[in-house]
Amino acid sequence: MKKLKTFSCSFSPRQFFWTSLGILLLATLLRFYQLGNIPHGMTWDEAAIGYTGYAVFTTRRDEWLKRLPISFWSFGDYKAPLAIYINGFSTFIFGMNLFAVRFPFAVAGVLAILGMILFLRSFLEDIEQLSPSKARFWAVVGGGFLMLSPWHLHYSRAGFESGMALSFVVWGLYFWQKFWGKFTNIRNYNENEKYVGWWLVFSVISFIASIYTYHSAKIMVPILGLVLLWQRRLQLKKVIKEISISSVLGGLLLLPFLYDSFFGKGLERAGTLIFSQGLSFVELIKTIGLQTLAHLDPRFIFLGKTTTLRHGDGQWGVLLFTTGIVCLYAIVFFLKKRLSKRKNDLEINGFNKLFSLSLLLIATGLLPAIIGTEVPHSNRSLLALPGFILLAITGLQLISKISSEVIKRSLLGTLLLIHLVIFSNYLHDYYYNFSRESAASFQDGYLEAFEYVIPYEKGLNDKPIVDKIIFTSDYGQPYIYALFARKTNPIWYQGGSLIKYEFKDEVTIGDLERKNTIVVASNEDELLSKNDQADHIVYGSDGSIRFRIYLNLER
Repeated sequence: MKKLKTFSCSFSPRQFFWTSLGILLLATLLRFYQLGNIPHGMTWDEAAIGYTGYAVFTTRRDEWLKRLPISFWSFGDYKAPLAIYINGFSTFIFGMNLFAVRFPFAVAGVLAILGMILFLRSFLEDIEQLSPSKARFWAVVGGGFLMLSPWHLHYSRAGFESGMALSFVVWGLYFWQKFWGKFTNIRNYNENEKYVGWWLVFSVISFIASIYTYHSAKIMVPILGLVLLWQRRLQLKKVIKEISISSVLGGLLLLPFLYDSFFGKGLERAGTLIFSQGLSFVELIKTIGLQTLAHLDPRFIFLGKTTTLRHGDGQWGVLLFTTGIVCLYAIVFFLKKRLSKRKNDLEINGFNKLFSLSLLLIATGLLPAIIGTEVPHSNRSLLALPGFILLAITGLQLISKISSEVIKRSLLGTLLLIHLVIFSNYLHDYYYNFSRESAASFQDGYLEAFEYVIPYEKGLNDKPIVDKIIFTSDYGQPYIYALFARKTNPIWYQGGSLIKYEFKDEVTIGDLERKNTIVVASNEDELLSKNDQADHIVYGSDGSIRFRIYLNLER
């Protein structure tokens, strides 16, 4: 009987390069395919990010004419600035459209996968029992996990700042690990190695960029940074020069954020945390415990429990079932070994580095969502995703250590096959079912409605000019879509550019009698008796009627 070859779990540099390239190409395809159409519709946050980025890029002012702000007022939620500034370049290059708004977030999603591969390779090479070839193999596996993550794909294909912040955090981890890896290998500085401190500088810049991108990073990154420094506390004296330079740079970069936090609106979102809800100490501890369990609830993790389809498709959880299995295996394994006599085994200690980092990233990543007032919240907890990826890699590495080659191959092969089948089913649901079912959550139809009425406002395409456009407010924040679709200069907006528009909470039949007026009504407006008289109907991707448009051109 022919003996099975040992499954080595290793990659040569050539294999690593081409496999990584393949993963990045597939990740690019998955994140850019139909980017401007799926999800169909534009949330008001996407419209705000796109328009404000355009306004700042063209006038150096936001919609309220505040010059180059650090916090953007938007709808009173005071958005972090970096994603908005980056979006200004995108809308300038591609125009004011949904693809342009989502483009930077999709790019950030692909870069996060590249960062994960590089970080894991660098980190795993630091673990004594892993050769560079094995580190390359598991780094590619980690990148593949992130590429095939429903959680990551969802937040890479729409205008969510959390996805961009995640990319900055991953690259911050990579540069941090690269610095210590380079420093450890240096015995005497020479001409070619004196720039090793740049890795630490890049790490500081990346972490701070995440703080300027999304509010969750303001909580996660400082805690993560302090723990990472504590883990290296015995080595800090050896790199005091690099630490000092990076600390000064970090302090300078944080000055605008600190000023805005203490004297502006940078910490306004703190009002949405449970600490500001007037809870007693006992109630606070109880709430934190319950909200932690809510984010570890299998219904949230695997079955798609969510408060809105903006934060998930409602059918698939933030992790695939196979990812959860290997994560759970790693946890059970280490709990068992901690109680056994082998807890000081060198091999277990090596795996323990990866396991400990994964738990650290999960805990700090979930914290912003846990202390929020809306749970479970996949958007605020997205920064925990790298921790789950690392935990899954730990579980797979432990499975690869099984002595029986037949059992090992069977387990790994079965897990891979099931993982790909499940993800394929998820993709089908995402691109076909979710794109229709999420119409209401993504405010579908707004842009189409404004594209129809704008020619009547300005007399374009031989359309008669109307005196008034009455637009329903039933779906929320219609003015921002008007600004986006009209490409309105913020100075003109504050000067009365939308004077022809009247945004109403309730459109009535009486509005239809107003002369030389266009009325844009929703399904919630009581105009059902006029359905057959609508001059134009805007449908959502789910086939439902989103807007009914009535023309009264009589003067």
